[in-house]
Amino acid sequence: MNKAIIAGIAAGILVVGLVFSPLFNGSPLTSAQADHSGVTRHVTLIADEMEVQVAPDNALHPGGIMYNAMVFNGTIPGPVVAANVGDAIEFTLTNEGDVIHSLDFHAGIGDALSGNVGPGESKTWTLQANTAGAFYYHCGADGLFGVWEHIANGMYGGIVVHPQREAPAKEFYMVFGEIYNSADKGLFEGTEGETGSFDVGKLLSNDADLVMTNGMAHKYVPAIGQATQVPLNPDLLAEMQRGDLTNFFKVKPGELTRWYIVNPGPNDYIAFHFINGMIDVRDGNVRGNFLGRQMIQDETWTIPPGSASVIEATFPVPGLYVGVDHNMNHVLRGAAFAVVATNDATEDDHPPGTWVPSKASLK
Repeated sequence: MNKAIIAGIAAGILVVGLVFSPLFNGSPLTSAQADHSGVTRHVTLIADEMEVQVAPDNALHPGGIMYNAMVFNGTIPGPVVAANVGDAIEFTLTNEGDVIHSLDFHAGIGDALSGNVGPGESKTWTLQANTAGAFYYHCGADGLFGVWEHIANGMYGGIVVHPQREAPAKEFYMVFGEIYNSADKGLFEGTEGETGSFDVGKLLSNDADLVMTNGMAHKYVPAIGQATQVPLNPDLLAEMQRGDLTNFFKVKPGELTRWYIVNPGPNDYIAFHFINGMIDVRDGNVRGNFLGRQMIQDETWTIPPGSASVIEATFPVPGLYVGVDHNMNHVLRGAAFAVVATNDATEDDHPPGTWVPSKASLK
């Protein structure tokens, strides 16, 4: 079952409730909103255009791949934004690039579009974090003209709104994203050293060159194969061989972990799955709390483009687990990451850029 099906079921239940309940009073929007906490979180996003590496040097992408990207705060994805339900989030968008940028927040209703911010300009506005869950933000380009290009170029990130009641867990930020590269000649060929740019023809034909995890294909996968090993990220493989797991996802066996999985697209669905693991899914909420667990001990969860899901998992025994988009086309193009269950894991040993401020830390 996926988010679209569950949304349809929930909508049907809501309609029935509205028709048959004489006690209903007030609009659905008002009843779903949480009380304001009185806390305002301040976030600055800096929009720019820059060259970034989106694939390592390996057999699939000889020489690695550089790309003319669009970024928030210098990285793909942009930083995770975290708040507790009921908080206000004050955003400042500063445009240090050469073209118009803007923001579209899927966590907001009504005042969720920033409007254009031209080169050299800044704009500040406030979003009410009334709905718990994981949500997507992205550049809206010039009043949505070119939004497909700005998303495909890397201008996106995630917003986490912690519910009123939430079990403590080790939390991680994971963003998938597609690249449509004018210079990429395909798997096993690469770009021959050329830095590419957005290719609208590839977007229209749904022919992504890469599916990145937090800004790079196979960023967290050292190698595949046992009898025949194929290095996918030689730097990560070298770290592993030295016994250095700094850039690996590490968890304690049996501890609760929570993964905020964001799918910017811009085109394809994610079929999220942990190899060697099961997942619990939390999506939707009522008055600031998650609407139960839609799926318990499930195998794969569908996340549409332009959406995000909260995935919980425990890894019961020490060893290697792998998070993937189970579309094998996407795995080959980069959509996988390794998770190591080890007793040496600590609360704060997240790979750079993947730590999510917890509910408790935001008080």
